[in-house]
Amino acid sequence: MKKILICFGLLLSTTLGGTSNAQDISDKLSMLEIVISNLVTRVEALEKRMNSLEKNPSGGVSKTIKKEVPGGEPQPKPSLPGGFEGIGKGFYVKNTRFNLFGTNVLFTGEIANKSEKNCRFAKFVLEIYDDRDLLIKKEEFSLPDIPKETTKPFEVMIVGIESNSIHRYVVKASE
Repeated sequence: MKKILICFGLLLSTTLGGTSNAQDISDKLSMLEIVISNLVTRVEALEKRMNSLEKNPSGGVSKTIKKEVPGGEPQPKPSLPGGFEGIGKGFYVKNTRFNLFGTNVLFTGEIANKSEKNCRFAKFVLEIYDDRDLLIKKEEFSLPDIPKETTKPFEVMIVGIESNSIHRYVVKASE
């Protein structure tokens, strides 16, 4: 690759004439080599991530949703047939998973709108707790266009935590 770039540079320098142009072209070729090298490194890192995901496609951590009630025992959640659990305001969630995605965690699942309203944008809050029951991450996310009586899959990328630090989590419908 380097030889091709040098040949290209020499060809341009002879056609343009002059040594200052040859030096400029040489500098530009050196910069191009650095940029290409960085891009190749990034592509190799992405290939490694994809290979690790292909080897362990279900490497996610399944957790059960626990309802948090201040100063008392957890209250039973309203549920629907089919494994849905209530998260407030007429919304229900099921099939939730945390999956490793490179150095981040991808939270996936399905949300059903059983409210009386068609929602153009439904907002939700995901709270993640560690094994000492300390809040380690609070992430807000929204889903566009959820008509009433429909179910929609969702994905939320969570940056800055490891899946093994997730002990429990709470999903709530937001304002």
